[in-house]
Amino acid sequence: MKLRLIKLSLSALFVLGILATWQFEDRRTAASAQTTPAEATSSSPIAVSPDDKTVWAANPDTDSVSVFNVENDKNEKLAEIKVGKEPNNLAITPNGQTVYVANTVSGTVSVINAATMKIVGTILVGTEPYGLALTPNGSKLYVTNARSDNVSVISTTTNTVTRTITGVGVEPRGIAITSDGDTDDSDEQVYVAEFNAVDVPGVLIGADNYKQGQVSVISTATDSITSKVVLPPMADVGFRSKGSALACKLKGATDPTCTTQAADGSFTTGAFPNSLNSIAIKGTRAYLPNNAASPDGPVRFNVNVQAFLNVIDTATNKEGKVGDKLQSINMNRGINFEPASESKLFIGMPWHAAFEHKSNEGYVVASAANILVKVTLDADGTPTINAPTGAGSVSGIVRIKTGQKPVGLAINNADTRAYVLNEVGRSVTVVDLSTDKAVANLSSSDLPAAGSLAATVHYGKAIFYSSAEVDVPTGPKIPVGRLSSEGWSGCVSCHANGLTDQVVWIFGAGPRRSLPLSATFNPHNPNDQKVLNYSAIFDEVQDFEANIRGTSGGLGLITLADGVTPDPTLNAFPLANTGRSASLDALNTFMARGIRTPISPFRNVSPFSQDARDIAFGRKLFVENGCVKCHGGGGWSAARRDFNPPPAGGEISGGQLIRFLRDVGTFNSANGNQVRQNGAAPLGANGFNPPSLLGAWAMGPLLHDGAAITIDDILDNVRHRRSGLGPFQQDLLNDARNRAALLKFLKSIDASTPPISASPFSQ
Repeated sequence: MKLRLIKLSLSALFVLGILATWQFEDRRTAASAQTTPAEATSSSPIAVSPDDKTVWAANPDTDSVSVFNVENDKNEKLAEIKVGKEPNNLAITPNGQTVYVANTVSGTVSVINAATMKIVGTILVGTEPYGLALTPNGSKLYVTNARSDNVSVISTTTNTVTRTITGVGVEPRGIAITSDGDTDDSDEQVYVAEFNAVDVPGVLIGADNYKQGQVSVISTATDSITSKVVLPPMADVGFRSKGSALACKLKGATDPTCTTQAADGSFTTGAFPNSLNSIAIKGTRAYLPNNAASPDGPVRFNVNVQAFLNVIDTATNKEGKVGDKLQSINMNRGINFEPASESKLFIGMPWHAAFEHKSNEGYVVASAANILVKVTLDADGTPTINAPTGAGSVSGIVRIKTGQKPVGLAINNADTRAYVLNEVGRSVTVVDLSTDKAVANLSSSDLPAAGSLAATVHYGKAIFYSSAEVDVPTGPKIPVGRLSSEGWSGCVSCHANGLTDQVVWIFGAGPRRSLPLSATFNPHNPNDQKVLNYSAIFDEVQDFEANIRGTSGGLGLITLADGVTPDPTLNAFPLANTGRSASLDALNTFMARGIRTPISPFRNVSPFSQDARDIAFGRKLFVENGCVKCHGGGGWSAARRDFNPPPAGGEISGGQLIRFLRDVGTFNSANGNQVRQNGAAPLGANGFNPPSLLGAWAMGPLLHDGAAITIDDILDNVRHRRSGLGPFQQDLLNDARNRAALLKFLKSIDASTPPISASPFSQ
């Protein structure tokens, strides 16, 4: 019998009674069969059944879940089950009888009977459910909803939502639950990480310490937040730069102590935890692999981002310490002492972690570098990857090559095999833990047909998410070294999930907050592209070849005829870069067709609700107050590329497409972070290229320098909100009720929102 459980009514009580009995019997069976204490749990896109016989893997690109028979290393695919749209994570009950799947686009959790491999229920949760974890004995399921900023609590007895927990911050994703080893699930702690770091009040935006990680702690007894764990910046990551652009701003570029042009190794750099996708609990510690950010200039490939493994003491709910020494580490530290070789890779984009059950060893998934890295814990739970401690010292680093874009791993209960899900490879890598070698690669879902548009999108996705090798059947192989130096970083490093890390970087044009790439193209027309960068310095996605070479230290993808030597002729405007590299052209296609806009929590409000009325009124105000002049059209920015590259020479001034800029009062050269990476004055006096409003509500702080923490703060700037009005026109947003309605409309804008026509963008 197939049940679809979304909303419950009195007429459903009989069905619920049957389901409750079935669920209760499931747990009785699990309790009687349980021979080891219940363990801590965490969210993962791949899981091993309790009896080690099957592996379940989520396929977000094909809206399915694959099941493999792995008993005695049979490694054969049993089924591929269609679920909701974009399944990202799943969980198996302790008795192995039920599998729960978070369908991010559908906003649901699928309930699968593991024995029949059939969907037996669907549970409506919040907006964009992503992470999910069961309590150790399986009585409750917690689901992080990344766009409604809350956590759904589901009773596995009735498969219904019993509570929604708010206050967990913006974009909750990673989740894990402790276990004290007994049969009582009401005495545990749930850890929920905000995906991106939050601003530290009073610290200069763009500094290496201006943000911190944040994790909510929830009691399973009360389903309420009991504390917040702060993960502060690391003052010294072990890598040194040429100096500090922000220090030069404070001292003046002519000051002889300004060091932005000093020799490498003169300035200590810090970084803060960011892109906190997952949490793994081992003993009394929680471990959070993440892509830490070090935004102060000058830009150098090995100081921009770092590979943190942050540690939380679950007894104190503070960052882990032994004595006075913090346990959090930068996993990149020491890799620089390894001799150069093809296997020398830094930990590009740490994304997921898991530990063996009976030992103090585990693995971190380096999603961009396409590897697993072995982690060892000492008796106090302090992690190490056994990197060299200095020049000439021996490296004990264990790297295991996976498929393309590994996103999660699961270790069987016998600690003999690890299973790694490769999202872009659409495969599962099987690792023998006794040798730390990959022994099999299983197809999880079919790849696009060769030569199809879908194949080009897939190949472009492989490039976007890699910092090292690209090796997929849908396009030419790209060796290590072309996308970045030694696997350090890639497009994904600043644009996780194709969006934004919400960091303000001190770049060559000045302070620039990473833009969400979902708004680069009109979601209704992949040929309608926005002019790029806040300062309109790029007009093609292919122009980011300059970032590959400069920011990431790679050899790049535009080469001379030999296919190896970088072509030195590279400039954003005098030369059109489209057509010079098939790989860059595929990257452009992926960005136009493969990156999804965040879904608004207001997408499906009742048309008769107060929310719907407010949104309709706000939409009217959007037009009447002139917002549409800069932010209209299908891409929700009027700054559209209306020419075939390159632009006419007369359009370029100071390296900018000057006619696309608008001065709306968001630039103040006196601010402490208004500086280029070399200490010079930044671009901005002529205004900025209007950003898109597609999903902007979800991805603050906003503006070029991150000065607006939320979209609400945008309207505090009177000059900005009046910029579409004539000198004598009334500012309708002086009225608080009008502003509230407009804000609700702005927070409703996603790819499903009917566009509002805008006039051509011209002076």
